[in-house]
Amino acid sequence: MTQPSLTVSELLIRAQSAIVGEFPTPLWVRGEVTGYRRTSGGAGFFRLADHDVAEAAVEVAARGRVMAEIDRALGDSGVGRLRDGVEIRVRATVGVEKRNSVIRLNLLEIDPEFTAGRLAIDRADVLRRMKADGSLEANALLPTPLVPLRIGLVTSRGSAAHADFIDQLRRSGYRFAVKTAHTTVQGGSAPDRIADAISRFAPETVDILALVRGGGSQLDLTAFDSEVVARAIASALVPVLTGLGHDTDRTVADEAAAFAEKTPSAAGEWVVGRVGDFARRLATARQVIVRESQIALDRHREMLRRAASDVTGGAVALDRQSDTLASLGEGISSSARRVIADQGRLLASLGDWFSAVGIEKTLQRGFAMVTGPEGGRVVRSTSQVHPGDRLSIRFADGTVHVVAEGE
Repeated sequence: MTQPSLTVSELLIRAQSAIVGEFPTPLWVRGEVTGYRRTSGGAGFFRLADHDVAEAAVEVAARGRVMAEIDRALGDSGVGRLRDGVEIRVRATVGVEKRNSVIRLNLLEIDPEFTAGRLAIDRADVLRRMKADGSLEANALLPTPLVPLRIGLVTSRGSAAHADFIDQLRRSGYRFAVKTAHTTVQGGSAPDRIADAISRFAPETVDILALVRGGGSQLDLTAFDSEVVARAIASALVPVLTGLGHDTDRTVADEAAAFAEKTPSAAGEWVVGRVGDFARRLATARQVIVRESQIALDRHREMLRRAASDVTGGAVALDRQSDTLASLGEGISSSARRVIADQGRLLASLGDWFSAVGIEKTLQRGFAMVTGPEGGRVVRSTSQVHPGDRLSIRFADGTVHVVAEGE
């Protein structure tokens, strides 16, 4: 007996009935958005994938009116518009799409609090891991340059964020040199592209890296909560400054960077302020140097003036001393001449006296001089003569030799 068979349409109808029977009312399903797209009429289509089982996914569709309400709810909560990679919790009915013969969820609403909570949990996990291995503080430990004039800028070239940051630098009047690495700043590929843009500056000579983008919702900023971007910041060779256009919670990128500002303009103001502070300190130092130099110059001028006065007074004193010395010299010369003359006359009179009492004059007056045998010593007493001594007797007209005899 031939077994009964079903047509494809009958099979799909029964499958639809079974599914509707199993899920007669809307239910909540959670998963990660992939392949998100919108039609010109506002309808939305994407796949809701299981985060832990990659091959498990279900098609999701929503009419334009429903998507408009969902956009409004996500916007009011601060989460932002849907995009790939976001984990969401949706309320939907379950059915079978006849054209593709697949199970499809007909979207009714999305739970913004679930998405916000998942973003917060993911962010906290990244922060915990990076804090545990020390990479969260790595960039902040790098030395901050005194004058950050060479800037590496990571942003979407031509964006408002790019223009705002550059405008702050340009209006300052300082000579900044900016090198820009273009990157997308949102979407599924944004984290890897931002990290790559940061790493491009490794061989470059820059003082600081600036990572900026305009304001946005939580979903707009998910790239900056990613671990790959945060670790790229931690691996940077120079301090990183963020200006990510948010006014509420700091992103993971803000936490990993050495400096974080609220907006691109504020980031530009920070750089300008850093250079301006150094310029002001330099101007103050210059004023102090000029003032102290002038004081020292005035002090030394006064010292020189006093020294010159002392030298002039010394010259006058020297002139007086010179006159005194000249007068003393003349007096000494005159006195010396008188003394020499007096001593000359004295010597002349002594010469005459010595001539009068000299040996020759004495002998001529009839005296004689007796000298002994021992070296011709003059004999002045008989006690100096012994019998047999040979004596010399000198007269004015000659000398005779005699031998001493006893009594």
